[in-house]
Amino acid sequence: MAETPARITVTFQDIEVTATKGRLWHVEAAGRSASAEFLDQALDLVLPRLSYEELDQLLIQLLTAAMTGPT
Repeated sequence: MAETPARITVTFQDIEVTATKGRLWHVEAAGRSASAEFLDQALDLVLPRLSYEELDQLLIQLLTAAMTGPT
C-alpha cells in the first residue's frame, strides 16, 4: 500500500505556503507551484523574490512544522 505524502502548511509573511513530500517536494504559494528534489529548490522556484535569509526562515518553519506533527 502506498504511503500518503506528507503535507505541511504554514503562513509566512501573510502567504500560505504548502509543501508536499512525495518522490519530489511540491510547493504551492502565492498562486504558483513548483516541484524539485530538494525543498529549498522548490521554495526558490515558487517565491524567487525572497532573500536567502527569508528562504532559510521559511525552510526552518516548514521543517519544524513537519517535525511537530500533522497540520
